[in-house]
Amino acid sequence: MAGGVTSLGLGSGIDVRSIVDGLVAAERQPQEFQLTKQESDIQSKLSSYGIFKSALSDFRSSLAGLRDSGKFEALQAKTSQSDVISASVSSNAETGHFNLESKQLAQAQSLVSAGFADANATVGTGTLTIKFGATDYDPDTDAYNGFNQNPEKGTLTLTLDGSNNTLTGMRDAINEANAGVNASIVYDGSAYRLVLASEKTGAANSMQITVDDPSLSQFEFNETATSMEQTQVAQDSILSINGLDVTSATNTFNDTLKGISLDLAQAQPGETISLDISHSTEGVVDSLQGFVDSFNELASSVKDLTSYDPQTQSGSALLGDATLRSGMSQIRSVLGSLVSGLEGTSIRTLVDLGITTQADGTLKFDSGKLTEALKSDPDGVAAVFTQIGRPSNDNVAFFSNTGDTQTGNYAVNVTQAATQALLSGATNSVNSLTVTAGVNDTFKINVDGSLSSAITLSAGVYANANELAAEIQAQINGNETLRNQGAKVTVSYDGANNRMMIASQTFGSGSQVEITESNASDLGLAVAAGVDGTDVAGTIGGIAAEGDGQYLTATNGLKLFVDGGVSGDLGSVNFSRGLMEKLDSVLGGLLDSDGSLTAKTEGLQKSLDQINDERLDLNDKIAKYEERLLSRFNAMDAMLGQIQSTGSFLSQQLASLPYNNISKK
Repeated sequence: MAGGVTSLGLGSGIDVRSIVDGLVAAERQPQEFQLTKQESDIQSKLSSYGIFKSALSDFRSSLAGLRDSGKFEALQAKTSQSDVISASVSSNAETGHFNLESKQLAQAQSLVSAGFADANATVGTGTLTIKFGATDYDPDTDAYNGFNQNPEKGTLTLTLDGSNNTLTGMRDAINEANAGVNASIVYDGSAYRLVLASEKTGAANSMQITVDDPSLSQFEFNETATSMEQTQVAQDSILSINGLDVTSATNTFNDTLKGISLDLAQAQPGETISLDISHSTEGVVDSLQGFVDSFNELASSVKDLTSYDPQTQSGSALLGDATLRSGMSQIRSVLGSLVSGLEGTSIRTLVDLGITTQADGTLKFDSGKLTEALKSDPDGVAAVFTQIGRPSNDNVAFFSNTGDTQTGNYAVNVTQAATQALLSGATNSVNSLTVTAGVNDTFKINVDGSLSSAITLSAGVYANANELAAEIQAQINGNETLRNQGAKVTVSYDGANNRMMIASQTFGSGSQVEITESNASDLGLAVAAGVDGTDVAGTIGGIAAEGDGQYLTATNGLKLFVDGGVSGDLGSVNFSRGLMEKLDSVLGGLLDSDGSLTAKTEGLQKSLDQINDERLDLNDKIAKYEERLLSRFNAMDAMLGQIQSTGSFLSQQLASLPYNNISKK
């Protein structure tokens, strides 16, 4: 009630409050009704948009399984006893049935020293060298018949002096070297023993241990002395495939059957285990069924949100809504479109994979048609859904692409093959097979920009140049400085030219090999720089591409991996983006923070805020209107009170006149 209006019918007796309240209510009602209706309509639309967004979001989630190209590897590998032999498969495998037998598991060699009274007992000083390779050793007769060094493994050369010449110090120094040996100290109940175990399983990863000082002789294990006890022999795993025995340094067989990886968990000689490689379609079928079901749920939601009831002559909140209608139109357009880049192929649309649109707008899925397509052309099916590059040449692999990569068929031509750096020793430079300590045993080498520390070859007379090459490679790859940088080489002996050949194991312009210091030139290790490696060079789609090692990248972002040493015309790469990326883009345009639905709901929220402002304005307006009414009715009431008072006074005066008295007589 407005301030200052205190009389409500007190003068006249009229119910001014009821009259004012009625007039105020009559003034407020149409405007309040209009605001309430607008608010209700907006709230209904916001709720409906929320339902639409939720259905769209669920549908968008169903795309994930169809955007992963790995889903379309349409093969599966199963063994009859997976707890003994398990199998995994890649897309290049071939179907078939095999009989397997797990005969032997791979294991690492373990050597144990003689006992020491204390874990901190002094063990001597000098140099201890551990090499890895195949050992011919008979534990029953303790006959050490020979050792063939593994050039792929580095050599550990450990100096023991006053800082580490205890059993514990020796253990720690070996472990800190991180050179492929695990050292531990075991107390057997009466003495402390040093246990050395190769980190790698396999017959070619056993240890040969030599020392240069008699004080360390208790740790020798070589042709001269077997002071260490072999408690576990290094051995390969043995697997029989259809009666043929094959071996592996580990319990995994990756290259035995094309595209198949087999893992041995137990050895069960004499027991046959079946392996079946067959087409697998369940994952893709399930993903596509989920996609269809999710779309149909979306379509059902849209139908409810845009329905019209002729009996009540009322429609749903989003009946005729342009944003919803446009969004669904875009989605249906993508679902019915041809995939660009697949011209000339038999699979280009969802219809080709068994998905058709029914009369009510929902999708129908024929899983049998998809299954047949997966069996005949799994890559073609993948191309309908996801980004994929399909090279026609086995020497080329699709690696990646960017948003700028256009669909199409790109010819690949390599004008320069990627190469590794190669240092070719001078012809007839291998003049000795004898390494003498301090005379011709040391050199430094730069590999791929990393300079080694001084490398020392093991002294001795090598049986042949190939054995010497294996020692050189092992020492280079075992160098801690190079190992920490991931720099590795391959060393071979060129018998035709009597020289050592040192090649970096990396490709590209960053591949380098250079001997910077050496006292071993008579071993073929003279100071010299090799020929640096080269990056692959060529064109993709007729346009020059940038090479980086073995990777060739086009200006449009298409990136390919090309096998080293290969050049010339290498076929083509067919690149397609598939429907899922395009569909995700459409859904993103609706759902993302800057999407049309977000803009729509934000606009509606602003309208709600405006209604709240209008309601506040209405309250102010009605309050002022009420104040005016009360003021006027109060004035009227006061006037009526005065009139009534005057009337009463006049009546009294008239009643007291003489005329009235005479007439009464």
